[in-house]
Amino acid sequence: MPGRTDLIEFYRAKHAGEAYGDTSVKYLRFLRPEIALLKPASVIDYGCGQSRLIDILARDIGFEAIRYDPAIPEFARRPAGPADLLICIDVLEHVAEEDLDDVIADMRALCRESIVVVDTREAVQKLPDGRNAHVSLHPHGWWQARLERHFGPLTPIRCPRRSRAGFRTFARPDPVGFALRRLGEDVRHYLGRLIGR
Repeated sequence: MPGRTDLIEFYRAKHAGEAYGDTSVKYLRFLRPEIALLKPASVIDYGCGQSRLIDILARDIGFEAIRYDPAIPEFARRPAGPADLLICIDVLEHVAEEDLDDVIADMRALCRESIVVVDTREAVQKLPDGRNAHVSLHPHGWWQARLERHFGPLTPIRCPRRSRAGFRTFARPDPVGFALRRLGEDVRHYLGRLIGR
């Protein structure tokens, strides 16, 4: 992954010392219907961190799971690609703005289709130099325009928080099937919260 060595080293130390970068599982109920209907044979989780997201999705949907994160030694080798789908969840806001085009171009080279989600608000975490860990903070429209330079037209997708900007590169093959799957995911999610799972 292109990018600032100092930022990658910071996240390498962070991952080695604590559970960090696993919030992407909160996206399961939003991503599962999109991915299930697309039916990819292979999916790259770009900037996967310690996330279980790709493993859960692969188990539930059935595809070859490919993890990539230069800050995690066992996942630091860049995949060959292209995969049918690349997911990149809460990663790009951690990339210095001057490196964004290189990173996004790298993402584009590794996939046929993609789903990208970016956090648009400040992080709680600070970098050693005092900067916010979200070094690239921009509104939804800015992210869409920046990503479209490389991916072409994008469609916004729903995310668990309004502060997230989410996009997909593909058309949904079955809008009714998607709506039913999303309804099922919401029922599963809220029932789980109700019974304390």
